[in-house]
Amino acid sequence: MSKAAPRGANSAPSQRPLSDTHAPNEGDGVETSPSVSDRIAKTTCYMCACRCGIDVHIKDGKVRYINGNKDHPVNRGVICGKGSAGIMQHYSPARLKKPLLRTGPRGSGE
Repeated sequence: MSKAAPRGANSAPSQRPLSDTHAPNEGDGVETSPSVSDRIAKTTCYMCACRCGIDVHIKDGKVRYINGNKDHPVNRGVICGKGSAGIMQHYSPARLKKPLLRTGPRGSGE
């Protein structure tokens, strides 16, 4: 009885060398995806205590995309789910846009 060849992660490696693969560069005349932003603001994330470095992509005055800053010593370009979700918090309809002012005496709940 013959066994079938193994498939999946433990199967034999491909015979094609990695040097045959080629990723297009911008100078190759290959059209890449359109620009996400007009400018990139480098800052830190305040979603947790780590203060990872992030690149905030801004287009037409609005935040369009957030990704990790590759040059930052803390996260080296990797951000967690909280950092990625920072754009949702920024544009949430429940976000406070001005300070809440107390109208009644302290502790009254007004």
